Amino acid sequence: MTTPNSPIASFTRRDFLVRAGLLAAASALAPSVPLVAATPRPAAPPGPFAIGILEKWFFDGGNGGPLKYTPDQMAQTLDEIGLDLELTLRKQGHITPEKAPDEMPAMAAALARKNRRILWVALDTVRPDEPHWEKALRTAKQLGVTQYRHRGFQYAPGKPLKAQIANFHSMAKDFAAANKEIGIQAVYQIHAGARSAGSAAWDLDEILGDIDPKYFGVAFDTQHVMVEQGLAWPTALQLLAPRTVALCVKSFKWEGDQVVEVPLGQGRVKKAIVDQVIAAHGGPLPICIHIEHFKDAAGKLAPVPFERRAAIVEAFRADARVLRQWLGVAAG
Repeated sequence: MTTPNSPIASFTRRDFLVRAGLLAAASALAPSVPLVAATPRPAAPPGPFAIGILEKWFFDGGNGGPLKYTPDQMAQTLDEIGLDLELTLRKQGHITPEKAPDEMPAMAAALARKNRRILWVALDTVRPDEPHWEKALRTAKQLGVTQYRHRGFQYAPGKPLKAQIANFHSMAKDFAAANKEIGIQAVYQIHAGARSAGSAAWDLDEILGDIDPKYFGVAFDTQHVMVEQGLAWPTALQLLAPRTVALCVKSFKWEGDQVVEVPLGQGRVKKAIVDQVIAAHGGPLPICIHIEHFKDAAGKLAPVPFERRAAIVEAFRADARVLRQWLGVAAG
């Protein structure tokens, strides 16, 4: 039986170099997909901000279905939105971790043809003794990706919190050691919820403890922090500022005791929190737009077929317009 501190499964450099050789051929081998006519995307904004989107809408692996945008379809969609990609590299994601060496080069090559890139990858890995994640990250690094999002730890009910935090810290140190060797940075996105470790801010500071943020930092999430911290969000920001290396942006409103997701600019998340995160960081940092308000007729987050993507494309473009206005960069 493995333990949290067991050695991380290795992926040899020889194996990796062989896999990385696929990049040269990926462009020629990537499938050609007929693309529908689309509205020209807005020009990429000037300035130093790298902005991406979380791509929940473009595959349904989580539901076991067949919908999955090809690399060319994904590139076309990002070209229409005008932003880069936070790629799900998960067991039920757009690309599964064990297939990363085979499938990520084709995705990166297709995006590059549209002057887009993989900004981050989002893993569902929690423990360092899980398989395939290191192999996937080595592939991501070879393709120029410098950050990945850790899934986040969950508290077990009824067990002492301090002991759990110590265990999470031990696992985070194992990830950080691997990240240093690979040359990639983990980010821990803050999530709201009683079981979500890190939602209280002080516990995330303890979980990361003495770990260098260069190898494991914080992705400050505007909605989740404001849900949990209320008027005290500036205190959470101050505490985590030395660790904050990325920003996730989305908004919400309260309806009684319920959190209701809304487009950026229509809820409780305002320009001030984005300004203060950037100021506390000391300058621009990678930003990812996470949309949770785009739902189907049943009120669920559901994948969107490629030929019916116009509405989700416009939803991302609308949030991007607000974000760019807050950042003071023009859409062109």
